[in-house]
Amino acid sequence: MSTALATAKSAAGLTTLQRLKIDLMTHGMSVSSATRSALAGRDGLRPLTLADYASTSGIALEIGEDIWVNAPISDYNANFVTEPAFTLDHQSEGFVLRGKDLEIRTHPLPVPGYHNERLPSGRLLTDFAITHTDRVRISPIQGCSYVCTFCDLPYDKRYEKMPVEGLIQSVRRALQDPILPAHHILISGGVPRDEDWPWLNGVYETVAASFPEFPIDVMMVPVPGHFQVERLYEAGIHALFLNLELFGVEAARKIMPRKVRVGLETFLDVIEGAVAIFGPGRVYSLLLAGLEPIEDTLRGIQALAERGCDPVLSPFRPDPTTPLKNHQPPSAELLEEVYLRSVEIVNREGVKLGPRCIPCTHNTLTFPDASGFYFQTSALRHSAGCHGLGF
Repeated sequence: MSTALATAKSAAGLTTLQRLKIDLMTHGMSVSSATRSALAGRDGLRPLTLADYASTSGIALEIGEDIWVNAPISDYNANFVTEPAFTLDHQSEGFVLRGKDLEIRTHPLPVPGYHNERLPSGRLLTDFAITHTDRVRISPIQGCSYVCTFCDLPYDKRYEKMPVEGLIQSVRRALQDPILPAHHILISGGVPRDEDWPWLNGVYETVAASFPEFPIDVMMVPVPGHFQVERLYEAGIHALFLNLELFGVEAARKIMPRKVRVGLETFLDVIEGAVAIFGPGRVYSLLLAGLEPIEDTLRGIQALAERGCDPVLSPFRPDPTTPLKNHQPPSAELLEEVYLRSVEIVNREGVKLGPRCIPCTHNTLTFPDASGFYFQTSALRHSAGCHGLGF
């Protein structure tokens, strides 16, 4: 890949590789038989992706310096990956993306070595933990007490509190994985029932105490009376993801009615208070691009940015198990517009589009700049696994 290709600007101000990321997010890619064989590993048993959430159902690729993308494939997203323009191929020199008169060297990440391992309890380790790029995510609550029609959790998994011992064991294994070792931790998962919040707050503290040397983030709905920002900060949690997901009331009432009951102003007040406690660059809130009018999304970006929160733009990806499975993902033109207009807002307000961890931008509409605010916790591109070798 030439320097000219990486830096060439389009009329809209995006580079060729930035536009490629948007194309892959919108239309996905096909995978050659040579790529399937290479990513399957020496035993031929590794899946292409663990495909656990809608936004992580594809293959994570590094397509340029600090540009990562989770590219959906028809294996898991046949509902919209129908005629992709790009193909991921493998040859003796490594992996390449081909399409639209482009041929670009790239580095797909294989699934972690623990993908089919079981814990001493007999349960699959992936029931507890999933690694994407350099972050392991654990879900103390399987399923969800809320039902949002864009999310697979209430449709694909029954509600369950996961054993804390299994959560700790799975994180420890993920941090030591020889193929895709995790370097930081996200505690996410479904929203607990009211009676289970004390248990979840205890899980946050237990995980933080068990891995004090690793950054640990928490992603959760800030339910009033249950979500305790100061307690999380005192426990050593590094950052919070308090995701609005939809800002416009009309769309939100139809798609995520339980979250609407929390109240937009309550949500924003908690976010502003969290920024005051955790500091800049450590509080994020995700907005889904493509499920509401673009002006509503941009109003959300403004509301978050002026409170010191880093907004995160996540292109809507229809999950086949949800009621929105036939809803088309946003067009490349819409994603370009919402990104460029969002950059204007965050620059004016002095925040950044998150997340700030560079590999974690693989499923978000984020392009790290040279400001120094974005970081990389590991040298993923230099690992043997990134080249489909050594496993």
